[in-house]
Amino acid sequence: MKTKAEIKQQFQELPGVIQEQLLDELLQDFETRGQILENVTQEREKSSKRKDCPHCSSASVYKRGKQHGVQMYKCRSCSKWFSETTGTPLWDIKLKQKWQGYLRCMEQGMSIKKTAKELGISIQTSFDWRHKVLSSLSGFTPESLSDVVECDELELALSNKGSRNLERKARKRGSDFKRNDDSEKPTVVQIVTAVQRNGEKYLKAVESKRLSAEEITKALDGRIADKTTLITDKHPSYKLFARKNPALKHRSVLGKEHVNKNDKNIHLQHVNNTHSQLRTFLSPFNGVSSKYLQNYLNWFAYAGKLSGTKTTIKMWLINILASAQAYELFRLFKENAVNIRT
Repeated sequence: MKTKAEIKQQFQELPGVIQEQLLDELLQDFETRGQILENVTQEREKSSKRKDCPHCSSASVYKRGKQHGVQMYKCRSCSKWFSETTGTPLWDIKLKQKWQGYLRCMEQGMSIKKTAKELGISIQTSFDWRHKVLSSLSGFTPESLSDVVECDELELALSNKGSRNLERKARKRGSDFKRNDDSEKPTVVQIVTAVQRNGEKYLKAVESKRLSAEEITKALDGRIADKTTLITDKHPSYKLFARKNPALKHRSVLGKEHVNKNDKNIHLQHVNNTHSQLRTFLSPFNGVSSKYLQNYLNWFAYAGKLSGTKTTIKMWLINILASAQAYELFRLFKENAVNIRT
């Protein structure tokens, strides 16, 4: 058998194009066999920290053997059984070996239909898996932003994509809508975006014609720490929000100027760049239904943390397995979601 050094030497002698193709084929084979998922599961089983009971949240649990290769536990407090995947998006999934490939497709920004075709699964399964994954990310949004935080909103057209019963005429194209028309209901969604200078970001979708101070307060949900320097444009609602939160140091700049003429450190460059990246991120999906938009915003914020790392898929799976309430969030999501007819 050849040594690792000999195999590496032979690989380096291949043309660059062949190396790239071979690496891609090996990666796909690795994902098909579900090796990363198996390794992550084994790492969690070997760790000293045991999974808390998803039924009563008690930490008093003990291992009770394996079922179909999955570690089982029993809770001393409520006497209920559960497995390593109970409550996570992987719970009750029969095609776990395809999850690594699915996460790779998500990482590449593939649409639901293209992913279904790539992996040989139904469109409905592809849709459900995506939102099971996204439901697991709701717990990884930052609890608090501090130091210097830029805040602004991005306006997107309200989308009823997938709805079977529209209360208006169908649009011919995404931009074919009337902004803030005479109807009582808003026609836009405001993405309230707060970006810390170190790159940490928080995004919240608000269905509103024009943001009020109360809506901003509700959207940020106390996530701006006291003594933080908050930089916004001169929108009256932000001024009122700052007055109601005197512990914040509020600085403002004209929206069209982006940078304060007297102090170059007071600007909205980071939040504007975030909005540009968000538009690019959402573009391949050909429009996201507004009722699913918050899930995609969480995906965008989380994916940014993994950008440029070589362990993206592994980190996805670790956090999926750590999210004990994701399945319940997905169940609540499905109550308001539509089934895809294919």
